[in-house]
This record gives sequence, structure tokens and C-alpha cells, in this order.
Amino acid sequence: MLLSPINFIGAAAILSSLASAAPTAAPVYPPKTTSQNFQLIANVTANDLTPSIQNYVVASYHTGAGEAYAVLMPDLSSGRIFYVNGTASDVRFGNSNILSDEGLNQATPPFPAGLAIDSANAVSINAGAGQPGIVLTQFPDPITELAVGGGDGFYACESQLVYGNAVQLFSKGSGETPDGCADVTLLPQCSEDSGAAHPYGQTVNCYADVAGIDWSVYSSD
Repeated sequence: MLLSPINFIGAAAILSSLASAAPTAAPVYPPKTTSQNFQLIANVTANDLTPSIQNYVVASYHTGAGEAYAVLMPDLSSGRIFYVNGTASDVRFGNSNILSDEGLNQATPPFPAGLAIDSANAVSINAGAGQPGIVLTQFPDPITELAVGGGDGFYACESQLVYGNAVQLFSKGSGETPDGCADVTLLPQCSEDSGAAHPYGQTVNCYADVAGIDWSVYSSD
């Protein structure tokens, strides 16, 4: 049966509306859980080092009294346990800070050490309150990862430090990653607590097993 021009236009409009109403596949992201404590695990997104630093954990490299660089190490037990410190409002508006406990194996009470970025873009873990604006991303970001306000991620380089070589962590800022360094994202892996009380510690999204996730599928960069 032939359709008149008017009927043809009407049929086309119906088909078009049906197509636009058809469901589209929603993106799938790895499942998260929650914790007040987490470790930071490196996911290499470009220019891996040799040996590979994939799934290395953020640890501290002591440089002086109450001062340390953030470095990446292969042994999960070497990693620092972090928590997000601040009020709910601080977290919402990116004004919280990320702390870790110092002095847990000493006779003195534990005290905080915070993540900060120095003038050379090196990431440090120094005694004190750390630097506001170093945060874990939140909804609507689909992947929870460490971020610096106004920055463009992180990179890691083999560096000659006080006591020898280490894989040192840097904030990318708005610059380029230097030759010979690896681009990384830092993903929170849920952890047991350190044993210290954190009155303003916030519950955050984290992953049960970062190494068990194929991040190339989800693109954490």
C-alpha cells in the first residue's frame, strides 16, 4: 500500500520519536564501598617506569623532623593510611585536608601529618594539618581519585633523595610530565583504621581491591 506524503511524514515522525525514546547503555564503573580510612594506590596511565610501578602504594620517605616526601613503594604494608579530615561542608566545597597518623609506634600520643604540595610540585607528608584542596573526587565524577584543586593529576619519577633512590610523587599542576616520568592516578583503597581516633574523619568512597580492577576499561585518567 502506498502512503500519501502526509501519512509518510507522520510515520517518519513516529519512528523518530521511538528511536529517541529507546534506552541508551549507561556507563559502567567499578563498584565502590565506604570507609573512613584508605591507602592510595597508583594506576599508571602513561609512560610506566622500569620496573613497573603499577599498583604501588603511597608511602613516606623521611627527610627531617616531621617532614617526608610522598613516594611509591611496591609493598602494601609500607603504605600510609590516610583519612579525610573536615566537616561535611569542608568536604562538599573542597576545603578538607587529607591526613595520616604519625607517632603510632612511639611512646608519645599520635599526631597528624598532612598531604601538601611544595614549590617544586613535590608531594609531601609533613607533620601538621596539611594543605586544604587536596581531595578525593566526588559525584558526579564517576571515578574516586586523589585530586588537587587547579591541578592536572600526578606523575612519579625515579629520584635521588637523601638516603638513595626512590620513586617520588609530584603534582602535575598545569605543566607537562617530565621525560622519564610516569603519569599516575592515585586511587583510594579501603583500609582498616590506624587505631587513632579522628573526630572529624569523614566516611569516603573507596575501592576494595584497586589491583583487581582493569582500569583500562574504566579509564581512571
